[in-house]
Amino acid sequence: MTKSKNWTKFLRIDPTSVLLHKAPLPIRLKTAQLFLPETENLMFSLKNEMWTYQPLVQLLSTQKPDGFWETNKKYKIEERNRAMSFLLQLQNMTQLLDYDCTRELPATQKGIIALVKTQKADGKFPLLLHHHAYTLWLLAQYKLIGNPFVEKGYRWLAKRQREDGGWLSPSIVPSGVSLKTTKSGVWTTLFAFQAFSVHSRLKNSEVCRKAASFVLENYLVKSHTTLFPEANAWDYLYTNYTDNGLFRGGTLRFIEALAPFAEYHEHPNFKKAVKWLMDLQLSSGLLPPLPGKSKSGDFAVTFRFLKALKEMERAES
Repeated sequence: MTKSKNWTKFLRIDPTSVLLHKAPLPIRLKTAQLFLPETENLMFSLKNEMWTYQPLVQLLSTQKPDGFWETNKKYKIEERNRAMSFLLQLQNMTQLLDYDCTRELPATQKGIIALVKTQKADGKFPLLLHHHAYTLWLLAQYKLIGNPFVEKGYRWLAKRQREDGGWLSPSIVPSGVSLKTTKSGVWTTLFAFQAFSVHSRLKNSEVCRKAASFVLENYLVKSHTTLFPEANAWDYLYTNYTDNGLFRGGTLRFIEALAPFAEYHEHPNFKKAVKWLMDLQLSSGLLPPLPGKSKSGDFAVTFRFLKALKEMERAES
């Protein structure tokens, strides 16, 4: 077993204070929940403030009675409309999660039900494998592990794991490339692995172990699919609520996915990734969203790294 470390102590600067006092409200609340849960007055104040937080108010006010949101554009092909509606649902349900909206909130309940209704009878969610995997991860964040529909989605994904431990969406493989002989997609596999990593039972499965090995062995490898083929794709540490931004995260997502597994923390590629992020810390204590191009720090990226470090500590304790 990996020897337990106080990972946050390896940071040159403790960013907790700047996150608590200067970050946007949702991150201030999440930071308080992670580091100061016993401070009742602060928690009460921040949670109350969230209900008047304009992005949340706007999001809730535009949700339709059926739990979906109206898409901005209509297509002639109905299947395309359903796909875009599903993608918007992922984006907005991610926002609700970031705004501390639990599944007990009626709007969240309606949104979850709407999202699950997009699932096909065989367990598949719309679009590609990384969308399917992300949906499972998102539903897991809403404490829905064990739900029959969610479990069916996991079984569907597990059946599509390839011999090398990864996953590959045929539609994002460049033309002329043999599906039988090419290896699995780096990013598609990272999302599938992350979905399994948050499942209380399946995180200990052979499917998850094989996926972890593939992810570790392919750290910093350039994608050979059309999903984030850029040479610096691993540097995109931020995420946002755009079609592509939802799936960014690069090295930070790699760390987040592996954080719950103490047995991988001493792997050279994992240690390399953690050290790289620590070395990126700016004088403000924050991390940049896109190293080499960003001159200022990003509150969300910094919080997520701190949270991953705490997860690593829990896994090793």
